[in-house]
Amino acid sequence: MKYYAKLISVNENVEEEVIFAFGEYNICCFVDYSSVPLRVGNIYLVELGLWFNDDIQIEASKDKHFFIKRERETFKHIINGYLFEDKLILSNLIFQDESFYDFSYFENDFITLESDRITVSIID
Repeated sequence: MKYYAKLISVNENVEEEVIFAFGEYNICCFVDYSSVPLRVGNIYLVELGLWFNDDIQIEASKDKHFFIKRERETFKHIINGYLFEDKLILSNLIFQDESFYDFSYFENDFITLESDRITVSIID
């Protein structure tokens, strides 16, 4: 999905590691693509995605709150949201992935998953 987001920080040691503000969420992202130089404080049109090194592990969640939690100082995130069709909804954010269709038995309910990274592509 595409969003406008404000660039909060760029890691000095890992140039692909950035933090973008998406309304109520500040998310550490891995930059997949950018044809423009990134400047902290600027707002960019970006496309968000989820990356999984292995198979997606999804479980039903008893927690009916939306959240994204970063695992220590890595790119991994634990995400709790509402699954609808091929979309994981987190209040003001939606992650879309065809792989979610494989978990249709969780559809219309809250789930928790662990993403190895949240990717971002800067759109010109």
